[in-house]
Amino acid sequence: MPITLPIHDPVIIFAIVMIIVLVAPILMEKIKLPGIIGLIFAGILFGPHLFGILEKDRAIDLLGMIGLLYIMFLAGLEIDLNYVRKNKHYSLLFGIITFLIPLILGTVAGFYFLDLKFGAALLLASMFSSHTLITFPIVSRLGLSKKRSVTATIGGTILTDTLAFLVLAIVIASHHGELSFLFWVKLGILSIVYVLVIIIFLPKIGGWFFRNFSTESGIEEYVFVITALFISAFLSHLIGLEPIIGAFLAGLTLNSLIPEKSTLMNRIQFVGNSLFIPFFLISVGMLIDPFLLFSDLNTLKISFLMVFIAIMSKHIASNFFGRLVNFNQTEKGLIFGMSVNQAAATLAAVIVGRRLGIFNDAILTGTILMIIITCFLGSVLTQKYSRELVRDIKDTIDTSKGTEIDRILIPIKKFANLNNLISLAFLLQSKSNHEPLYLLHIVMGGKNEEEQIIEGEAILTKAVVMANAVQKQVVPLTKIDVNVSSAISKAIAEQRISKVILGWNENKNFTYTIFDTVLEQLVRATNKMIFIPRIIHPANLTKRIFLILPPLINQQEGFKRNILAMKEFYAAISAKLTIISEENTSKEITPCLKDIGVSVDFVNIQSWKKITEQLKNKVGENDMLIQFISRKGKPAWRNLFDRMPFQLKQSFPENNIIVIYPYYSSDDQEFDKKYFSQHPEILRTIPENNFFFNLTDNDPENIFRKIISINTYPNDRVIYNELVSVINEYPIELTPDIMLIHIRTEQVTESQIFFAVNRKGFTMKNSESKPRIMITFISPKNQPPQAHLNTLSEISRMVLMENIVDNLIKADDYLQFLKFFKT
Repeated sequence: MPITLPIHDPVIIFAIVMIIVLVAPILMEKIKLPGIIGLIFAGILFGPHLFGILEKDRAIDLLGMIGLLYIMFLAGLEIDLNYVRKNKHYSLLFGIITFLIPLILGTVAGFYFLDLKFGAALLLASMFSSHTLITFPIVSRLGLSKKRSVTATIGGTILTDTLAFLVLAIVIASHHGELSFLFWVKLGILSIVYVLVIIIFLPKIGGWFFRNFSTESGIEEYVFVITALFISAFLSHLIGLEPIIGAFLAGLTLNSLIPEKSTLMNRIQFVGNSLFIPFFLISVGMLIDPFLLFSDLNTLKISFLMVFIAIMSKHIASNFFGRLVNFNQTEKGLIFGMSVNQAAATLAAVIVGRRLGIFNDAILTGTILMIIITCFLGSVLTQKYSRELVRDIKDTIDTSKGTEIDRILIPIKKFANLNNLISLAFLLQSKSNHEPLYLLHIVMGGKNEEEQIIEGEAILTKAVVMANAVQKQVVPLTKIDVNVSSAISKAIAEQRISKVILGWNENKNFTYTIFDTVLEQLVRATNKMIFIPRIIHPANLTKRIFLILPPLINQQEGFKRNILAMKEFYAAISAKLTIISEENTSKEITPCLKDIGVSVDFVNIQSWKKITEQLKNKVGENDMLIQFISRKGKPAWRNLFDRMPFQLKQSFPENNIIVIYPYYSSDDQEFDKKYFSQHPEILRTIPENNFFFNLTDNDPENIFRKIISINTYPNDRVIYNELVSVINEYPIELTPDIMLIHIRTEQVTESQIFFAVNRKGFTMKNSESKPRIMITFISPKNQPPQAHLNTLSEISRMVLMENIVDNLIKADDYLQFLKFFKT
C-alpha cells in the first residue's frame, strides 16, 4: 500500500513520533545540545511546513496540550513549598519585574517602531512578558527543581503568565466593546471562588483517596492525580482563565501529598517526560514555517525586532532581579535561561490577535522566529547554568561533609509492612545521596536454614522490584547467625551503615525492660540512628510532625546531626515541625535550630506523665508523632520515656508513630564499654553518712529532713523547699526501683549525692510508682551546668550496673553493701 504525505495512519504516526522521541535527544547530546532542541527541530522537519510527513491535526494538538499542562503540573508538583513560604517575596518580585520590563519595552517598540495601535502594542508586549517553562525538564532531571533560583522562576512564571493572559482578556473584551465594570467583577469573583475551591477541597479529597484506596501497584493513585490535573485545568478554562493556570494550581495543591522521592512521583515524571512533554515540544516545532521568514524584508525586520526585544527584556529582568536578591551569576543565568523561552502563552496571544485582525502575517512570522531562537537559546543556557549549579552544590557538599557516608539498613523478616519501611527509607535519604539501600534478611542457624534462605530470597526480590520502581539501587544481604542483633551489628560495621530501620512489633508493648532482647542488644551495640516506625497510612499525608525531645537530649554529642536527619524527612513530605519539650530545652536548642535553618513551633510540656492528655487536642488525624529515646546510661535516659511509645500507640492508634534512638559519637560509645566493664568511680566519692539503708519511713520529705539534719546549710528551709518542689513536680524515674531528685542551688559549695533505701518502697504523692531506692543529687549553682550534667550521666550509668540495685536493697548498712559489692 503506497504511503501518501502527510501520513494519516495513527499507528505509523505514533511510531514516527516515538522514533523522534528516542533518537532526537540522543543526537543532540552527541553535539552537546539539550535534547529539547532536537524535539523542536524534529517538529520543524517532519511538520507540515517542511517535509510534510506529519500533519498538525487534532490528535497532535490534543497530545501537545496535554504535554503543556503536564509541564505546568510538574512545575507545581516539584516546587519547594517550604522555600516558597519563606521566600514568597522572591516569586512575587520576579513575577512583577519579568512582566513589567518586557511589557514597557514591548509597548514602546510596538507603538513607535511597528506603528501599531496602543491596544495591539500592549497585546504584543504581553507576548514578551509571558514565557513557557519548556526547559523545566532539564532542571528537574538534574534535581534542581527545589533550588531558590528555580523556585523563584516558577512562581514568577505563574504570575507573569496570569497577568499576560489578563491583558489578553482585556484586549479581547475591548475589541468586542465588552470592557465594563461587570467584566471585572465577573472575572475577579470567579477567579477567587475557583482558587479557593481547588486549594480547600482538592487536598482533602486527595488525602481521603490516598488513605482509603492506595494499593501496592499505585495505578489508582496515578489515575486520580491525572484526573485532578485535567478537571482543575478545565475549570480554569471554564471561568475564563488559561488551562495552564489550573494545571499549575493542581500541582501546587497536591504537592504536599506526593513526596519527591515517592513511587507515585516517579511514575508521574516518567509518563510525562517520555510521552506527553515530547509531544508538546514536537507540536511547537510543527507550528514553525521557516519559509515565512524570507517572504519580504519588512517581515524580516519585524521578526528580528521582536526577537531582540524578547531576549533583551528577559535578560534585563533576570539580572535586575538577581542583583536585588543577591543571587550569584550562575543563578541569574539559570533564571534567564528558564524565562526567555516563548511558546505556549505567546502562541495563544498571537493566534487570538491574528484571528481578531489585530495582528498581521508579519507579526505571526516574527512570533515563530522568536519561538525558534528563544527556545534554542533558553535550552542551551538552562543546560549550561544547571550543570554549573550542580557542580557548585557538589563542591559545597564535598567540603562540608568530607568522607561521611549516609547509608540505610532495613532488616526484613516478612512481606508485611515492607512497602512502608522502604518508603520511609527513601524519605530519609537526601537528594544528593546516591547510596543504595541495604536490605538484610537474617537466617537463624539451625536445621531449616535452606528454607529460611529461600524465603528470604523471595522477600528480597520483592523489595528490589519496589526500589527499582523509583530508580533506587538496592543491595540485598543475607546473614546466617544464631543471634539477630549480632547479625545486624555485623552488617552495620561491614557496610558502614549510618541509619537502621526496624519494624514495629505490634504484639509487644515496645519497651525493652527485659535484658537480652534483640532491640536492647542492638541499641547497646551500636551508636547509629535506629528508627522504629509504626506506619498506619502513607507518610505523604502528614501535615504536622510532633517531635518529642526528652530533657538533656540536646547535651548529647550528635544532636545537631539527628536534627538534620529530621529536617530532611519533614522537608521531603512538606510537613510542619512542632517540638514537644520542656521550656529549658526549647530555649537551649533554639540557637542550634536557627543555625541549621530549621523552622519549628514549640509546645512546652508541664508533666511528661500527662503528655498524652496534653497532646489530645493538638494532634490531628494526619499528624505524625516522633519520639527521641535516649539510650540507657545517657543523661537524657528515663524509664518513663521507655514506656511512652506504648502510651502514644494506645492514645493515638490511627496516627503514624516513629521512635528514634538518636546517633551519638563513637567516643561516648567507647566510654560506655569501659564504664560497664569496671566499678564506677562515683561510688568511691560518696561518704558513708550519705547512705541510708533499710529505712522504714516511706515519706521522701522525711528523707530530705534527714539529709538537712546531717549537713550544715546556710538556709535549711530554702534547700528543703527546693527538694520538695522537685519531687512533687519533676521526679525522674530511672527504673521502676530507682527515683532520682536533683537540684542546683546556692545553698551548697560542693556536689553531694545521697542514697536512701526502703525495701517496701517510698510513697510518691503524684505517682503510683513505689521506688525502693531514692537518689538525691545536690550541686552548687556556681559550677558550670555541664558539670551537673556529667554527674547525672554518671548516676544513670551506675544504676545500670549488674547487681547494684540488689546490693543496695539487701544491705543493712554501708559495710555490708561494700561486702556485697566486692563479691
